[in-house]
Amino acid sequence: MAALASAVVLVGILCVLDLLLTIGVIKKLREYGPAGPAGAPGRGMTPLRPGEELPAFTAVAVDGAPVSRSSLPDEALIAFLSPSCEPCRAELPELVAYAAAEPGGRDRTLAVVVGEPGECEYFVRELSPVARVVVEPKGGPVCAALRVDAFPAALRVRSDRDRTVVTGHVVELAREASAR
Repeated sequence: MAALASAVVLVGILCVLDLLLTIGVIKKLREYGPAGPAGAPGRGMTPLRPGEELPAFTAVAVDGAPVSRSSLPDEALIAFLSPSCEPCRAELPELVAYAAAEPGGRDRTLAVVVGEPGECEYFVRELSPVARVVVEPKGGPVCAALRVDAFPAALRVRSDRDRTVVTGHVVELAREASAR
C-alpha cells in the first residue's frame, strides 16, 4: 500500500512539473511569437484582408521602372518571395507559369523578392520575363507598406478608385487559376 501511495504522489508531482513547464513555454511563445521577440521587424503586422484599401507604396523595379500603387493595372497580382524560403523556391515555377498565362502580360504581375541582391539573382532571372520585379531587403518599403512578413504571400488587387485587396494574404496560385 505504501508503494501505491508513493507512486500516486510521484505522478502528482510530475503532473505539476509538467503544468509549470507548459505555462513557461506558452509565456515564451507569446513573447516571441512567429515573428521573433517583441520589437523585432514585422512583429505585430496584421496582413491585409479582402476589402481593405491597398496602402500607397513606391519602389523601383530591377529594370529601373517606377512601381507604385497607382501603376498597378486592374486585377494585378503582387507576389512576395524570398530565396531563403523553401516553399518559395518550390512555388517559383508555378508562379512563373501563372504570371506567363496572365492576360495583360508582365505588367499585370508584380513580384517582390526579399533578400540580398546577390541571393535574389535566380528569382529575378526567372521572374523578369513574366513580371515586374522589385528586390528589397527584409522589412523593405513594399513589404512594410503592404504588411507582409511571411513568405510566400500574394495579393490580388482590384484597380478601382481605392485599389481594393480582393484576395487575401497568402494565395495558392493553382486554386486562384482554376477560379478564373
